[in-house]
Amino acid sequence: SDKTYSSTDKGLLNIALEARYEPISIAGQQATLYSYNGQIPGPKIETKPGDTVRVRFTNYLPNPTNIHYHGLHIPPTGNADNVFLDIPNGETFTYEFTIPEDHPSGLFYYHPHRHGFVAEQVFGGLGGMFVVRGELDQIPEVKAAKEEFLFLKDFSLEAGSNGVQARPSRHMDRMWGRVGQLVTVNGQSNPSISIPRGGLLRLRMLNASSARFYRLSLEEHPMHLIATDGISLSEPVEVSEVLLSPG
Repeated sequence: SDKTYSSTDKGLLNIALEARYEPISIAGQQATLYSYNGQIPGPKIETKPGDTVRVRFTNYLPNPTNIHYHGLHIPPTGNADNVFLDIPNGETFTYEFTIPEDHPSGLFYYHPHRHGFVAEQVFGGLGGMFVVRGELDQIPEVKAAKEEFLFLKDFSLEAGSNGVQARPSRHMDRMWGRVGQLVTVNGQSNPSISIPRGGLLRLRMLNASSARFYRLSLEEHPMHLIATDGISLSEPVEVSEVLLSPG
């Protein structure tokens, strides 16, 4: 089931994360994919400025990997957001870093970033949402709104030695990127989301696809943009659609 890890009152988030290549359920079918803790998207991580984050990460993938904390204002070195780390199959590594006290609130993205394996692992399913709570969440209208997270991801599945699986990448796929035929929202196909009658719906949207762009609009409802890429706007801007580019 979907899982959210939140920091404690003492400002510590201490979690275990595992990357595996195994059969899981995606859009109502079984397929062998890459996943964090057996789910796509991976567990949602929720923190606050000043929190210490400790992730005990174990790699059960056939190839080396690591984790990039996309958009976070943390050091790109040591055991923080270090994309040069190499975590081999069967190895465990502990990430630890502190969210700065002045960190903006927003929705960010964790995913693998081991050079040479990024395309395969991201397209195959690895990725999750990283939320920093802050001032934007305390605005009365925003706080009162119903909140929904949308993790948008496409897949290209085919029959293989592991049953139904993510289609292995070809040379041109790695050069130009891949657009899969199966489009999912939070690992589901065409899920339903309700808007409270007379209320507000806050949509937190993340494009976790490797090459697909999304143009999103609401039918018969106004839509206002209040933040983008961790940057809160000074005031809401009414829009007819939003364009989400690949992470």
